[in-house]
Amino acid sequence: FFFWHLYVGASMASSSSHSSPPQPESERLAGLPPEYFLPLEDFDAVGHMLQCLPEEGLGESYLAAQLDQTQDVLEEINSKLSARVMRSYGAFVHGMAQVQQLKSDLVLTAIQCRAARKHLSRVETGTVNPGLNILARLRRKRALAELLSMVDGLRALTSESDELCRLLGVAKPPPPPPADGQGPASPPPPPP
Repeated sequence: FFFWHLYVGASMASSSSHSSPPQPESERLAGLPPEYFLPLEDFDAVGHMLQCLPEEGLGESYLAAQLDQTQDVLEEINSKLSARVMRSYGAFVHGMAQVQQLKSDLVLTAIQCRAARKHLSRVETGTVNPGLNILARLRRKRALAELLSMVDGLRALTSESDELCRLLGVAKPPPPPPADGQGPASPPPPPP
């Protein structure tokens, strides 16, 4: 970009040294060789100049004419490029403003996502831990309810066994030894 400005500045300075009256655009375009307006891949400017050299009479007047022609091509290309850049400048500025707005929107979105993640983490901690405590209490309560049901069943069996012994007139059997194996084992009761 810097070299283009330098190039344009140099071409304008050299064009101001040529004191020729300005020509209408159609005349300037008609006088320029069409090869100069081909894409860079299709046209070799140096090769074209070398092919167009006269076989004899390579004097100062020919070189001055070639310089003027090359300068005209340069000025025309620069004016077209400058006009195209100026036509696109508004769209370029608008596009850059949109890019800047998008960048600020993305930064704001990233900040909001970070805050939402922190909030979700706090909510999860506040919800999951109490939920796990409630679940543990519920499991413990269920296990205790099952044990209570078994104890009630054992009590009912014991009372029925006592009632059966009373009705049969049989002595109540001694309690069994502890299940954990601690304490002295009592001898089995004598048979009746």
